[in-house]
Amino acid sequence: MVTFVIFIISLVLLALLFVMKSLEIYYGRKIFLENLFSKCDDWLYKVLLKIYYWWSHVNFKNTKLFFLWINASIRGLLVATKRRFDHQQSHFFAKKDHDALKNKTSASFFLKDVSEYKKSLRQGKQ
Repeated sequence: MVTFVIFIISLVLLALLFVMKSLEIYYGRKIFLENLFSKCDDWLYKVLLKIYYWWSHVNFKNTKLFFLWINASIRGLLVATKRRFDHQQSHFFAKKDHDALKNKTSASFFLKDVSEYKKSLRQGKQ
């Protein structure tokens, strides 16, 4: 359905273009927005001439160095941003792992005495 609507709109605009052009040829003068379009064309042509003039002065010998400099500066900016983000969020992303090889000792002297007593009982049975 959308394709059909777009087709009808483009067909009507194309017919309008042909009618406008035939009226322009019949009367021998520009009508509707032609004057505005010609002014915009002149302005666009001047802008393109300026771009062409400045582009002709560009030296292409150092363009590789220029792009390498841009690449290095963007990379440095990204690395600095990542470091800053990692530093600010380190407590969130870094999970504290408990060391399994750590010597587990008793929390109090009483429990230490109990654990030593159990060890002595085990050694006595063997």
